[in-house]
Amino acid sequence: MLKAALTSVAVGALLIVPSVAQTVTTPTRGAPITKGVTTGDLSVQVDQARQQAADTLVQMNRLEDQVSALNGRVESLEFDLGRAREANEELLTDNETLAREAQAMRQTLDRQSRAIAGMQVILGIEPEPVVDAYSATQPAPQDFAMSVPPSNGRAADSSGPVRLAPAAAAASGLPEGSLGTLPASQLPGEAGPLFAEAKSRLIRLDYAGAEEAFRSFIDQFGKDKQAGEAHFWLGEALHQQQAYAESGAAYTTMIRSYPDDVRAPDALVRLARAMRFLNEADKACTALDTLPKRYPNASKVVRDLAAVERTRSGCDS
Repeated sequence: MLKAALTSVAVGALLIVPSVAQTVTTPTRGAPITKGVTTGDLSVQVDQARQQAADTLVQMNRLEDQVSALNGRVESLEFDLGRAREANEELLTDNETLAREAQAMRQTLDRQSRAIAGMQVILGIEPEPVVDAYSATQPAPQDFAMSVPPSNGRAADSSGPVRLAPAAAAASGLPEGSLGTLPASQLPGEAGPLFAEAKSRLIRLDYAGAEEAFRSFIDQFGKDKQAGEAHFWLGEALHQQQAYAESGAAYTTMIRSYPDDVRAPDALVRLARAMRFLNEADKACTALDTLPKRYPNASKVVRDLAAVERTRSGCDS
């Protein structure tokens, strides 16, 4: 009986303990959500979250506006870049065109310069070349004023070359001062082609080649009608190579042997020029002083060249 009573009491105690434990722990778990404190905190947090969301939305809208503005600027820059590329391509095309035109112009100017230089050689009008040490030490040709015989319309030597008189030059139909007094076709045998080649080299400013060709012509056809002219252009070819002494000698030979040649007055002026480059200004002035005496009918071109040469040589007016 006693054992049965203790067992009943133990069972009853087990049934009562959970209820007590539940009664003790239940208030502890429900304490954090007591109305008043917990609800207020959540409300503040929710309001803050909503405000942050609103601020974020505003910032996103602003960023979208900035992105849109940047996209517009990018499109504008791309458009400007496209136009710049087109303009650059046009400039490149224009530059290529200008380069071609400039090259063509340079070639034209070069041809014109060479043509002008050729005309200066023919007319005796040229820039002042630089007198170098070689030309200053060259011996001057024999004094022209003392060596040239008076002009009498006859050859200096009856056995010398045949001269082309002024009347014959006029009859040739060529203007005075032209490179060829007679057409090369009128020269006998091989004289014509050789003289034509010499003239061609001189016009092309191949002075060394012209010198060689005119010397060959004089050696082979020294008694030809155009031998005097060959001496004249030989002197010019030598002058252009700054061989002033040899040039003066060629002019002197031409004037002495062909005093009535249509180019003799011009040769006299060019002889004075050679003397000046040899630092023989007094002899240059002496030669120029004989021009109006020996050739009173010299052309205006020759007289003008003589006036220029007198100024350059420092002759007394």
